[in-house]
Amino acid sequence: MRLKFRASIFSLSIGIALPLAPAYSTTITTYSSLSGWQAATNAGYQTVAFTGLAPSGSSETYSSATGVTADGVNFIGYTSAGQSDVQVIDTSAYSYYNWGTGDALIQSLSRPNAGSPLPYINIVLPANITALSLNLFTASPEALSFTITVAGNQYTVPTFSQPTLAFWGITSSTAISSIELTLAGTTYNGGSSELLDNFSFGAEDMTSAPEAGTYLLIGSGLIGFVVLRKRLTSQK
Repeated sequence: MRLKFRASIFSLSIGIALPLAPAYSTTITTYSSLSGWQAATNAGYQTVAFTGLAPSGSSETYSSATGVTADGVNFIGYTSAGQSDVQVIDTSAYSYYNWGTGDALIQSLSRPNAGSPLPYINIVLPANITALSLNLFTASPEALSFTITVAGNQYTVPTFSQPTLAFWGITSSTAISSIELTLAGTTYNGGSSELLDNFSFGAEDMTSAPEAGTYLLIGSGLIGFVVLRKRLTSQK
């Protein structure tokens, strides 16, 4: 009887442990405000503002082979032909780029032929990043939407006319290795520029209490132990 009791306890333990085992699918939460994203992110996050990466009143072009690397984050420009040069620009020096954000990353495709695809930016992150956010805007024309791809999911993020910066952020249940930014749609026949600034990255705040469902599973398991022990004792 004692052996049966131990076997039953072991089986019940397995039954409880399986629902409590962590799920390995990625859960992503999006944010449209900086304050909301900050509330869900550990305070130690870093921000790439691109300050000093462009000369005052001008721009700096970075090689297509290496892109721009700041604080361990690599920003690489692409077009349909593959990797392309990417720039950091002093936006205050150009009225059509001036959203009041100082130096910013820019990827442009100037006056492409009809049917030419839009440029995009691939961002490669350091290890163990589970939260990120950024400001976005476009020029020539303004207020285009971005398609953002992360962890196999796509999101459409609208931008606004000057001088309003768009904000977009996420937290993730698993580490994010990269993120891709593309201007929405497939072509633009008059040239286009996508710009980003204030790229923040860090870790999701995991200090929140367990969900109610977790407490329910634990409580149910404890009750099950008591009921099973009583039944086995009564059978002796």
